[in-house]
Amino acid sequence: MPSVAQLSKTIVVVGEVQAIHDDLKAFAKRHTIKYIPNKNRQQLVKDVKRVAAEGRVDILFFMDGSLKSAPINDDVFNPFLPHLSLVSGIGAGFDHMDVDLLERNRVYYSNTPKAVSHPTATTATMLILETVRAASQAELGVRRGEWRGLLQPTPDTRGLVVGILGMGTIGKIVCQQVQTFGMQVIYHNRRRLPENEEMGAKYVSFSELLGASDVISVHTPLTAHTRHLLSDSEFAKMRKGVFIVNTSRGAVIDEQALVRAMESGRVARVGLDVFEKEPAVHPYLMKSDRATLLPVSSSAVRQGDLAILTHRFT
Repeated sequence: MPSVAQLSKTIVVVGEVQAIHDDLKAFAKRHTIKYIPNKNRQQLVKDVKRVAAEGRVDILFFMDGSLKSAPINDDVFNPFLPHLSLVSGIGAGFDHMDVDLLERNRVYYSNTPKAVSHPTATTATMLILETVRAASQAELGVRRGEWRGLLQPTPDTRGLVVGILGMGTIGKIVCQQVQTFGMQVIYHNRRRLPENEEMGAKYVSFSELLGASDVISVHTPLTAHTRHLLSDSEFAKMRKGVFIVNTSRGAVIDEQALVRAMESGRVARVGLDVFEKEPAVHPYLMKSDRATLLPVSSSAVRQGDLAILTHRFT
């Protein structure tokens, strides 16, 4: 039988711990726990080298997401090889992780898509409401002492058509949520969902969704196929005054093309939790009252880090 020492692991926790302090203390009775802040990629790489020099590391946990330190590649993983056996992180998707490197070195990678699906969907729905009702513009007007100023009446949510690009777990929750506000939903996937999973939404082609939506909410993973899925030609097919919301990956939208569409009036307002060159945000978006901007915070809920332990390390 393996000894207690052989069963003990060294776990490196990257980022701020929100809700599992007691759990990690319990882990520390059996395992060695080390902590690294996740302020930026440059500092992360330095800290990784420092910790690796102290001895072997078996498990790497990203507690507050890893997109802000992307790409997570050989600079982060190689110092821990060949002992590294598991990398886990909060969130969905893996485009920011060098999973090919992990696979070549027989390292498991896990994430927590279900744990963040509801908060991400709720953020998307919140952004849909904020863009449709010009909430950011209204708030800024009040803060500037302009009261309503030049604020114009906004559409009523009832009857608006929301086009969901990517009707996966998050897209389905958004579908349910926006319908409670009287919105109609159309969606596009690579394949149509079974009717019992559509929840009253109508499946349409990509082109039909672009032309028929009052609001387009993006929920697709970032792949070679979906990079710049929305660019100049796609914006040209949209209704004038369309609202755009993105909580998936920034590069799914060509940010320069989005700005051009806003300048022309094709896009009325946007709600963004992700950006093409995070943490940099296009200067036009930073200055525009018609842009509601969040710092990749849709999955930042206190319960999120619980998923790493309850789903991945029990």
